[in-house]
Amino acid sequence: MPALDDYRNKDLYAMMVKLDERQRTIFHMLGRVEKHLEKLNGKVDNHETAITKLQTIGTVAVISMPIIINIIMRIIEWT
Repeated sequence: MPALDDYRNKDLYAMMVKLDERQRTIFHMLGRVEKHLEKLNGKVDNHETAITKLQTIGTVAVISMPIIINIIMRIIEWT
């Protein structure tokens, strides 16, 4: 029976080594995915900031353009 137990121990050890390698591979892939997501989150943050700036400029333009045009029309009317 010692030969059978020895065979089982070697088989179990081989399975544990294989499991350990698979876990390392999965954790490595997970690390790569997390790095990629961090990069994408940074890009999304930059795009949100740019959109906010454009919305602010658009709002200022929508409010100020009619006032400027009205002032120009009154100046033209007085001359």
